[in-house]
Amino acid sequence: MALRLATYRGTGSTTEAPRVAVSADGQAFDLARGHRVFVADGEGRPERIATQSVVAFLEAGAPAVAEAKACLEFLEQQPEDKLSDIVLDLSKVELLPPIPEPKKIFCLAGNYREHIQESTSKNLAGDITKSDVATPRIFMKPPSTTLIGHRQAVKIPRIGQFVDYEAELAVVMGKRGKYISRDEALDYVGGYTIFDDISERELKVWERPEDRQWDKFFDWLNGKWGDGFAPMGPWLVPASEVPEVQALGIKLWLNGELKQDSSTERMIFAVAQIVEYASSLCTLEPGDIIATGTPSGVGHAQGLKLKPGDEIRIEIEGLGTLVNPVEAE
Repeated sequence: MALRLATYRGTGSTTEAPRVAVSADGQAFDLARGHRVFVADGEGRPERIATQSVVAFLEAGAPAVAEAKACLEFLEQQPEDKLSDIVLDLSKVELLPPIPEPKKIFCLAGNYREHIQESTSKNLAGDITKSDVATPRIFMKPPSTTLIGHRQAVKIPRIGQFVDYEAELAVVMGKRGKYISRDEALDYVGGYTIFDDISERELKVWERPEDRQWDKFFDWLNGKWGDGFAPMGPWLVPASEVPEVQALGIKLWLNGELKQDSSTERMIFAVAQIVEYASSLCTLEPGDIIATGTPSGVGHAQGLKLKPGDEIRIEIEGLGTLVNPVEAE
């Protein structure tokens, strides 16, 4: 199994500083504490790795991944009494988003043909227009209020009319860059994780005497901004551990029923193209998140809105499983 990183803290504490967990085979360790033991044993090299946050780890690059793998191999061979405060029981900690405080969250609209077709009531056998595939359509979500972690609740807001799910692959940047070429784009990616672009499909906050040009667009855009509308995680897999990002299965279950089942190979714009395009708009920084769009099977196309008591489960091949219950605000 690939190296995986998570951000966690003890349950019941909102003041405890987040810490980094690392895993490869199901057993998870506190990265900083484990690496200290590795260094004390004479095997570890502190200069190769940053353990204070997942972003810092990604910025350290390939040496950090190699060091973490060596550290894991070492820890797995140690007696239990040596690992008393290093081994983590994931059922007893709070798994936060892997990047709990990103500077930017970008999202793509309409990056799978079938989703465009279901969203615009086009016949599935019909053609996608040239405009649909001409350029990525990127919007943003407020990072500080939308992002939530594994098993945290998606809350239906008081103004909610039709809240929906969207399973997506998220790209996390590992290096700073502007005007990044497509050929070099994947070198700037630090890792990948799971993202759910929760959306209010039928938003109308205030009544209007009449709809003006662009009103529908802004209702759609504002419907992406709800508190907790960006579940992410629980694991981040370094980019070097994902051999082919454009060949990952992506699935979503609602209350145990499979609703989305596709692959990242079906994206209109591949990850490298998305990074190239986004970096032409603004500087991308380590820890920035780019959610790459959702495949078909969203609830709105089926007349199926999220409701309190629901459970959303998303799996992306090699990246793990993200689970979120649904509650009323």
